[in-house]
Amino acid sequence: MTGADEFAGSKAQALLDAHVAWVLQGLRGERLRTALETRLDWILHDAARLRLGDVISVESVQQTAVDYAVDMKIGGAIPALVGDIAVAIHEHPIHDQTTLQELVPDHEFEELLDKLLEMQQLREQIIHQSVSNPVFANLAAQLLYSGLRGYVAQGRRLAARVPGGRAAIKLGRAVIERAPPQIGSALDRGIRRYVQHNTKVQIQASQAFLHDAFESEELRRAVLDFWDDHKHRSVARVRDIAGQLDIDELFVIGYEYWQHLRRTPFYRQLIESGVEVFFDTYRDTTLTKLLDEIGVTRDMMIRDGMRFLPQVVDALQARGMLEPAIRRQFEDFYRSEAVAAILQ
Repeated sequence: MTGADEFAGSKAQALLDAHVAWVLQGLRGERLRTALETRLDWILHDAARLRLGDVISVESVQQTAVDYAVDMKIGGAIPALVGDIAVAIHEHPIHDQTTLQELVPDHEFEELLDKLLEMQQLREQIIHQSVSNPVFANLAAQLLYSGLRGYVAQGRRLAARVPGGRAAIKLGRAVIERAPPQIGSALDRGIRRYVQHNTKVQIQASQAFLHDAFESEELRRAVLDFWDDHKHRSVARVRDIAGQLDIDELFVIGYEYWQHLRRTPFYRQLIESGVEVFFDTYRDTTLTKLLDEIGVTRDMMIRDGMRFLPQVVDALQARGMLEPAIRRQFEDFYRSEAVAAILQ
């Protein structure tokens, strides 16, 4: 390396200054776009000669994906930021100006509904698990038991209106009151046994009914009618079903769950498997064709480059940081012994 005293005022420094000035000129105005296009074309030309498997291995991609998705520690500022973004999205006035139909057009809703109705195995599992749930059975039994009690009570009220009926009811009550308590308990148990037995039968019948109902055109029509009645509502009316506090709490619960899930072997293996499938598909594909496959074009890269590069260049120039940043890239080379030997 050339010393500071030797470098100052030398031909090497003059060459460095000229090189830096030349690069700075290329970052101004229309020259910036030309430089970007030229260099991008160089890269794309070389990329057309390289296949994915030539430049990277599936193991390295898998490890990178796992590093970021599984092992990367999330700073405390990230959840807070995401929470603030969720609040801003939840409160955005666009919800009041947008209807459900604008987000889900009629033909797409019908396609989704038809697909769900076609999924027979999933439908049968949902119906079976629902009706065989003890909560559902208890609810059905309680409804039937309450119905029987209500029917008996209604029969008493009707009987009281019949001539002589009120006297008969009083006599029946007197007999029940004089009867041993065991008779009333036994009668109640008998009713409950009847209800329990009948409930099992009705649940089996309801399961068959639901299977038929889900396969009928009437159900499809009913869902479409429901959609027609509600599709003109604003997104805000649906959003307001859950308040801001609910959204915050759901976010916290979801974040904590994701933190647990990302550390499970299940999560890691799914990521690795997905990367492997992608790599096996494109291993022998050139890099330019891979870009085309995923929809990234030269025009897109030029457009996005010119969207950000001028702002970065102007910001560095305004703060006096652009020239020093470029100089640092080349100075070590011009101070090297190799350059000194050439210029002797």
